[in-house]
Amino acid sequence: MSTAYRDASGCLTPAGLAALNRAAPGQAPADLAQHVAGCGRCQDRLLASLRSPDSAGTRSRRKPPPLWRVMAVAFGLVLLGLLALLLAASRH
Repeated sequence: MSTAYRDASGCLTPAGLAALNRAAPGQAPADLAQHVAGCGRCQDRLLASLRSPDSAGTRSRRKPPPLWRVMAVAFGLVLLGLLALLLAASRH
């Protein structure tokens, strides 16, 4: 393996991480994949490099459902509960 892919501590350099990112699934250089499989620091760095740079650290939040929909679901659940009680009472 090229020394350009490892730094002094044995972890992958940015070039090594780029080589893993460029490789097709299952086609990564075996020595790089083996190192990442056993190195938590390189795993973290690889996962961080997979994020798009414009969305790093920001997550889009989903809008909550409208209040009328929440109330409709709650009302439907109350009706189902009452129906279940009525059916249970009529059997006895």
